Amino acid sequence: MILELAMAGMLQCTIKNEMIVEKDLLCFYQCIDTTKEFARTLKEYSCPNKLYVDRMPLPFRDRDYKGNRWTKEQMEKFKE
Repeated sequence: MILELAMAGMLQCTIKNEMIVEKDLLCFYQCIDTTKEFARTLKEYSCPNKLYVDRMPLPFRDRDYKGNRWTKEQMEKFKE
């Protein structure tokens, strides 16, 4: 119950893509307010399906549901 209350104020992001680069696993997330998040871990682990970020969501007028998605070019930049 306490954990649910703590997560209620957090912004939820869903996994969109995973990529293995050498010994790292790159995790790309799309948040419900159309922003993007990135996480990196060792490839022995896995990316969680949901990521909770402690920040305020974008106001509705600033959200871009079609234009603010991860592209292959953006993901390739993280390989370097």
